[in-house]
Amino acid sequence: MRMLLSFAAPLLALATASSSTTANADGVMLDPSREFHQSVDCHNAYDRLVADMQAGAAISPAAREWAVAHEGAANAGTPCAPPLPEMIARGGNWYIRTIEGRDTAAAFYHKQKDPAALSDLGIAWLNGTVAGGSAQDGLEMINEASKLGDPVALFTMGTIHASGSLGATQDYARAFELLSQSAAAGHIDAIYRVGLHYHEGLGVKRDYKKAFEQFRAAAERGHFYAIIMAFDMINSGRGAKQDFALAYRLSRTVAEQGEAYGAVMAASSLLQMKDPLKHEDEILYWIELGIEKGDENIRTKLIPMREQVIAAFTKAKAPPQYVPRAYKACPMKTVCTVNHFSGLQSCTTNKDYWSDCDG
Repeated sequence: MRMLLSFAAPLLALATASSSTTANADGVMLDPSREFHQSVDCHNAYDRLVADMQAGAAISPAAREWAVAHEGAANAGTPCAPPLPEMIARGGNWYIRTIEGRDTAAAFYHKQKDPAALSDLGIAWLNGTVAGGSAQDGLEMINEASKLGDPVALFTMGTIHASGSLGATQDYARAFELLSQSAAAGHIDAIYRVGLHYHEGLGVKRDYKKAFEQFRAAAERGHFYAIIMAFDMINSGRGAKQDFALAYRLSRTVAEQGEAYGAVMAASSLLQMKDPLKHEDEILYWIELGIEKGDENIRTKLIPMREQVIAAFTKAKAPPQYVPRAYKACPMKTVCTVNHFSGLQSCTTNKDYWSDCDG
């Protein structure tokens, strides 16, 4: 077992080093700034439907009915209905880009101060996806939406203050405050960034335990970089118990996406469990996947390591080597007797078999 455990450290080092440099299954470099929060609300869902209709795409009857109701709510000044499951299934990160979507969202804001509508409009103008306002106008709208409690706006303003971008003064304390509010509302990227602030002591006292809690919360929802951070903290015992079953479960979230470093993390986690022999097939499977999906650097290190791991498993499963019992020669023992009649003594010398020395 000790021999098998010795492979966990180099696998862990390889996983950590690869996490920021490995291309994914499509050959695209992983982006540390990638956002995982799926922001699908009634405003960008409506705009997406409009864009689909303008492009001649087929729209379901339920979606058409929902769109009509959405327009009616905008005119009546009543809250919009949640997006349909089919809209949510398409994912978020859609910016308003049609005039109809822009004007309908504006109606929701002006008539009922809908913070999500204001946030969506601001982000659209900040990114230049629809006419009607400048990037500065968009930034001011996002800031106003953050004051109204919109999670996406809170996250956006938090990242702006953390980086000191778009003319803002870098203020980690303010960034932490805004990101914490967004995280409390369930924004997955905000949860991850709050973990980073705790981990690095940015705008808040460094607290590894709280950092791990945030990373795990985001990791449980599939945030890749939160998984990497949580995995690293579990392995090092920094702010977390060395729970390799948890490390493996989190690693699989990445590995099952075909990410090479996720497969390496999964193999490393299994090798550090109490009985890695029970997980032989899984360990070798993840190593093979790492070889298949990894770049040249990963393959160069994993291919010889795979052979060494196989050899270690073979040796660990081999029966104990037979060692014959050592033969011990019995010592000689002399026994003398005296004849009662003649008084003569007679002696005999034989091996001392009574000691069972021959086994």
